[in-house]
Amino acid sequence: MAIAGIAELIAETAIRRKEAIKVLHNTSKEVLAIGVAGLIYSIAGASPSVSSFELSAFGFLAAVSAYFAISNGATATAIALSTGNTLREMWSRIVAKSFLYDLLASSLALLLAFLYAELEVLGLILVIVPLFFVRHTNHINSRLEETNRDLLELMVKAIEARDPYTCGHSQRVSRLAATLAREIGLGFREVERITTAALLHDVGKIYEEFAPVLRKDSHLNEQERLLMESHPDKSAELVSTISSLRGAIEHYVRHHHEHFSGSGYPAGLVGQKIPLGARIVAIADTADAMTTDRPYRRALSFEALMAELKRESGRQFDPDLVDAFRRSAAIHAMFSERRRRHQAIGKTTQRTWRVRLAR
Repeated sequence: MAIAGIAELIAETAIRRKEAIKVLHNTSKEVLAIGVAGLIYSIAGASPSVSSFELSAFGFLAAVSAYFAISNGATATAIALSTGNTLREMWSRIVAKSFLYDLLASSLALLLAFLYAELEVLGLILVIVPLFFVRHTNHINSRLEETNRDLLELMVKAIEARDPYTCGHSQRVSRLAATLAREIGLGFREVERITTAALLHDVGKIYEEFAPVLRKDSHLNEQERLLMESHPDKSAELVSTISSLRGAIEHYVRHHHEHFSGSGYPAGLVGQKIPLGARIVAIADTADAMTTDRPYRRALSFEALMAELKRESGRQFDPDLVDAFRRSAAIHAMFSERRRRHQAIGKTTQRTWRVRLAR
């Protein structure tokens, strides 16, 4: 426990340079996890040794399970308390998601113990050096993935910068889609995929060919309409350049303009053949667009939006999702907050103009 605490303290302060509260949390959970794991190992009848290798499979599995449950569970609990997310959601994301992987990866500890007992320091080098290079390679790949995702999000912001009427649209659609996905009881991983797809659903509009159409303040002609209908494919192509986004997220982006009746694009999919994530993004996308001012029309009220969704239920939208959207207290609260914010901005603008006129 002392060795683990000192090592964690040095790593958190000198290497990672984290703030004091995080250093305290990470060091404390490491000491606690090591202590409980060691206690369980002893209770299981196992005898630790640095001179000979004896395996107690039950004791080892029990100790490892306790270690990761405490270590990852403490992190999940801290994040839940500090961000307002539910404890269940954070445990599902951090603890359950990696538990099997952690158990399997901990078998390296057995190898390390065996080699140290047999070869001493040379045994440690035989394991640690290759692991260091593997970790370094994975770290580089992970940074590249993060950079690519940041670039896609930057593209989304660049698209919205072209048109002040769509500023913040993708972020709002992402929040709406995530709320609706949770409303129908989807698991954390699926909610995360849908949230990402919603954020990137229009990223294909970054291509220059869309710029004149996005700036147009009147209805589109036939040629412009066909061009706009190509944006889901363009968006999916960009999304698929990131390996972690291929598959479900790519499909949700590609098919977010399909209609439940089969009259949508690009593939004309019908009903349940449309991926669930795409059906959710479609409702979130339309709901935000209809309640936002556009050059050719004023924003609809929330009540008008509800009426429009009901009218298009079973035609453009999945009727079950429409019912969930209309029943959701969380979604009602989001739009109420949005309305209050708009009213506050309007009053501030009026006061500003009155001051300017008075001058």
